[in-house]
Amino acid sequence: MVDTSRERLDVIERLSPARRGRELEQFVADLLRQHHFTVRPNAGTARPRQTDVLASRGSEWYLVECKWRSDKANIDDVDSVRSRLNRIDHSVVGVLISMPGFTGTVLHDVGHHRKQPILLISRDELVRLAQGMESLPRLLWRKKEALVADGTVLLDEPTRKGGRARRRMVLPPAESQFISVDGTQSPVVQCGGTFGQVVFVQQLENIDWVPAAGLGVTLDVAPSVLNERELRDLVDHLADLGWATADARWNIQQSTRNWHGVGCAAFANELPKWRQRADIPEAHHSEEICYVDRCDGGFYSLTATLAAHGSRSSLFARVSFQLQGIPLDNGPLLELCKSIGVHESLYFRPRANESVKRHHFADAQVANVQPIHHFVTTSREPEDPVQEWVTGIVIINPFHEKHGDSPTKHLPDGATSLRHREQLVCDLRHHHPYLGRHEYSYRFTGFELAHTSDATVCRPIVDWTRNKTTPHDADTAADRF
Repeated sequence: MVDTSRERLDVIERLSPARRGRELEQFVADLLRQHHFTVRPNAGTARPRQTDVLASRGSEWYLVECKWRSDKANIDDVDSVRSRLNRIDHSVVGVLISMPGFTGTVLHDVGHHRKQPILLISRDELVRLAQGMESLPRLLWRKKEALVADGTVLLDEPTRKGGRARRRMVLPPAESQFISVDGTQSPVVQCGGTFGQVVFVQQLENIDWVPAAGLGVTLDVAPSVLNERELRDLVDHLADLGWATADARWNIQQSTRNWHGVGCAAFANELPKWRQRADIPEAHHSEEICYVDRCDGGFYSLTATLAAHGSRSSLFARVSFQLQGIPLDNGPLLELCKSIGVHESLYFRPRANESVKRHHFADAQVANVQPIHHFVTTSREPEDPVQEWVTGIVIINPFHEKHGDSPTKHLPDGATSLRHREQLVCDLRHHHPYLGRHEYSYRFTGFELAHTSDATVCRPIVDWTRNKTTPHDADTAADRF
């Protein structure tokens, strides 16, 4: 394996100035190859002037100049790179590496020439790359995005203290609420439970439901999420693509309690409330989150483990996309991956099993379930005489492990995790008006299950029958569904 370590840089530094420049050029070329770039040293595309390295990876091209003098790189060095860029394709991006650093004039000039971007890499950044503390494709992408989009020159950004906080996305609020029996409304409901990545949804998209034969595909992405703030950044990136929506369903798990919610806005609002969640008996030092939302061509789960203390450090995060197939236009997925710093080891894998499994239970087993909360959705149709519809309910879980003698104790494969949830957030097969909620009896009819690489997505289904005292107008409105 080619040596691109910090020790090799230390050896180069002790060489004569003439040899030091040539060895640095070779070091950078080896570093680029290690990150799967195609490298052409002393390429002729920039003639009559010679450049150090021309590198490409996919559709991205970089013209790289390396400087290791006693003085900082100055405006003449930038003009030299720019003159060579003028003689080649406009899509090529310049990169200037200077071990002594850069003058203030260089930073000002580069920041004001966004149409012809030149990225600056310092000694400290090159050392971080050599130590494996930074990904070269991620560093280049981040610098280019900051320069082109904002005119900002990122330099030594990984070690910079403080800095301006990222402007938060305004996330879409949910149009549905949980309403308890006493009338309290909230997009979040607290239930008994434990760890385990399970999310209850009202709609479960079947990615196999397409005219063509075969099954869907999975794309697993492991972003570098170090803390709660970066997890929220990830949600913002998903929202940029329209993939963080008001219909999202999520679950935050502690040792003995779970918080189920609806909508990405409620998720972003609930995430920082870790002190309240940690203030329960037998609280664990960490909590798990599981977020499920739709995307182009399917749906995805976002899972992570966060410390339940002030650091809010993240121990693990992964996004698992479940798609109908390999998209012809994978631009949105590629853009997301680059924005969260994932540039390598990305593969679509064919699913081995059908996406959605359906399980039906006889009425006699789970009849007469009682709602703890109603899930109410506001109608936006002006011609609809009923403005609030019950679209789901929260019930005591008939499969919970404490019901050991229950006839429902035998759950099918893939559904055993439901045993550890004291309540189920159920979808109502047929909606009914909220004003008539006390006049209905409910029965559990079954559930649908889907599995991503890290999470179980469950749609428990409840149906209702009208009590004899139900007004006729409520019956008529409900029958429309």
